[in-house]
Amino acid sequence: MKASIFEKSTILKASCESVFAFHESPKNISKIAPSSLHVHEVACDDAAVTGGIFRIRASQFGIPIHWVGQWDQVEKPSLLVDTSLASPFAIWRHSHIFSPHPEGCLMTDRVEHRLKGGFLGAMVSRFLLPMFFAAMFHARHVATRRFFARSVPSSG
Repeated sequence: MKASIFEKSTILKASCESVFAFHESPKNISKIAPSSLHVHEVACDDAAVTGGIFRIRASQFGIPIHWVGQWDQVEKPSLLVDTSLASPFAIWRHSHIFSPHPEGCLMTDRVEHRLKGGFLGAMVSRFLLPMFFAAMFHARHVATRRFFARSVPSSG
């Protein structure tokens, strides 16, 4: 079965360079994680490099998650692509796309995904995960907008 695709975009009042810099460190996941996701540990380099590995130990709804990801593509300041080497997903390719916008930066998350578990995992990926991702990425985008709203220096 092929991967399903989820996509969400939001406009941030920040430069693409600063948004890229924030997202290239998986350590910042705890700053934008929804309340259901508890990040316990993140091991990674400070800056994303193609081929770089990161590890995340977390729990969601009390279920432990051990995630090993790899940066497959790093094009500063417009694109970060990570894939899962070890996670609940048979397929996980997350593209973080940053495009200049008149109000700052258009940030788009595009996730190609399919859960492990054969046919059942594929059906959950296709029919249930879109609702879960919609809520999770909505919360992440709201938190990211708040983060950058606090980070913008005031004038005057």
